[in-house]
Amino acid sequence: MRAKRKADYHHGNLRRALIDAAVGAIATHGVDALNLRQLAARAGVTSGAPYHHFANRKGVLRAIAEEGFERLEAELIAAREAAGVDAQARLEALGRAYVDFAVSRPGHFRVMFHGDARSSGPTAPGLRSFQLLRDAVLACQEAGAAPPGDPAPLVLTAWSAVHGFATLWVDGALPFEEIRPQRMAPQLGRLLARMFAALARTPA
Repeated sequence: MRAKRKADYHHGNLRRALIDAAVGAIATHGVDALNLRQLAARAGVTSGAPYHHFANRKGVLRAIAEEGFERLEAELIAAREAAGVDAQARLEALGRAYVDFAVSRPGHFRVMFHGDARSSGPTAPGLRSFQLLRDAVLACQEAGAAPPGDPAPLVLTAWSAVHGFATLWVDGALPFEEIRPQRMAPQLGRLLARMFAALARTPA
């Protein structure tokens, strides 16, 4: 069995094994606890093996972040399409999907916005994920379900709300045990949609 694992790594699976091991470690212990020596031990390889695929710790974090944004983008699109054509319903669906992603993939989520992972600038998948939210807000504006004008404040409000809640939950910082993302995420999405609709009805 041991020989088979090493043969598999020769064919390119070591990179996958290292990423999976890092994601698991980060989900449990946080980003700052990650180092390549311990990562190699978790993957069952020598301490120098990770350097065949990653120049340093930042390289591992960037790979995790890019993968995370790719998966987030796919889940956001799926949730949006499942919500139908109503602009408010689509915005709510994006909020729920964002929180669901964070809760189900805490290892990825913790890395995606970490300084070391984004020191080379936003990734294309990350920018596309942000664009999905912007497009949803624009659609609400066109439908009269959000106030007209510059969409940026609305986009940042929506993102800050869902990202803030997701981060608090993943980091265990919420002070009340009865708060659960499965219950709160839909309520948060509806609250944002109703707030934007109310602002649309309010004279400038």
